[in-house]
Amino acid sequence: MRLRDPKEFRELVPATKRYIYLNHAAISPTPLPSLFEAYRYLYEISNEGSIAANREEADELFQIRKNIGNLINADPEEISLVPNTSYGINIVAHGLDIKQGENIVTDSLEFPAVVYPFLKLSKKGVKINLVKTNPYTFEEDILTNIDKNTRLVAISHVSFNSGLRVDVKKIVREAKEFGALVLLDIIQSAGAIRINVRELDIDFAAAGGYKWLMSPQGSGFLYVKKGLIEDPPFYGWKTTTEYLKFDPTNFNLEKGPRRFEIGTIDIAANLALSKSCEIISNNMDLIENSVLSLSQYAIKLSKEYNLEVITPENKRAGIVVIKLNKAREVVQQLANDNIIVSPRGEGIRISTHFYNTEDEIQKTIEKIAKLANYSN
Repeated sequence: MRLRDPKEFRELVPATKRYIYLNHAAISPTPLPSLFEAYRYLYEISNEGSIAANREEADELFQIRKNIGNLINADPEEISLVPNTSYGINIVAHGLDIKQGENIVTDSLEFPAVVYPFLKLSKKGVKINLVKTNPYTFEEDILTNIDKNTRLVAISHVSFNSGLRVDVKKIVREAKEFGALVLLDIIQSAGAIRINVRELDIDFAAAGGYKWLMSPQGSGFLYVKKGLIEDPPFYGWKTTTEYLKFDPTNFNLEKGPRRFEIGTIDIAANLALSKSCEIISNNMDLIENSVLSLSQYAIKLSKEYNLEVITPENKRAGIVVIKLNKAREVVQQLANDNIIVSPRGEGIRISTHFYNTEDEIQKTIEKIAKLANYSN
């Protein structure tokens, strides 16, 4: 699907008929092409049972891996299908065999999914360096905490609670000089802005599909650079090369991406993700330009209404956070008017996808400004 204008895609998102939906950093409404792809599979299962399932998986889900790989410039053999970001990060946390005396650098702006999996390693004597930082000195704060004992730097590409778009290359360069690996949570960037794992030179990336990739919950992927974590931390029935023999007495470790998929995955959800990735990859320039333009417009309008914006304008993606007291109450009042945003961080998070409109943003900012004055 090639789009000439975001309005073409807007017609494929039923939620736009009822809501001003600016909450893609939480959960996106599923567009019809992705919904229909999931429905197609479920309908075939309804009619054919295992025949349909075996047909879909005959290529080891290569086409799904290929579409995801195209989105982030990764080889399909580097893409494993996981149910969410947390699962992917846990694979890295427990698959690297990080030892006592080594440290992991992460930070105070992270979503808990990036931090909590590593806390368990502290019981083994691994130091978790949780850097206290802010959106304006983030890179410098991270860099000053990387040392010769750093095994892994675990950060988000885009901050969920500030909207900061991190200068990943700057951090990767320093990490590599110390021999450290880099894990990137890309759930708030994949689908909104262009990602090239080769250019970024990261080692791992994880994302769920239900935010900017506009796919069902239960879909997601883990990127592992070739040569890393060849022996996965968990074994399951699909971790062996000849898993379809169902022979518990014969185990040969799978070398491909299925080694991280220890059991049955949600095929329907991941087929929807595959379709979304295909559409987004084919229209990435249009999507990124629109996302960045709309977030800039949201910042501009907010400032015109004397609202304090936390998100750095020159380091943004699709998230804009407006500092506000009583954010939860304001968000609920907006929802009463069918304007959907989230309370996050120090205020209200607006997350505009490429098919949103300036008119929607204007109505939202105007309403927030009125409610802010009232609540103060």
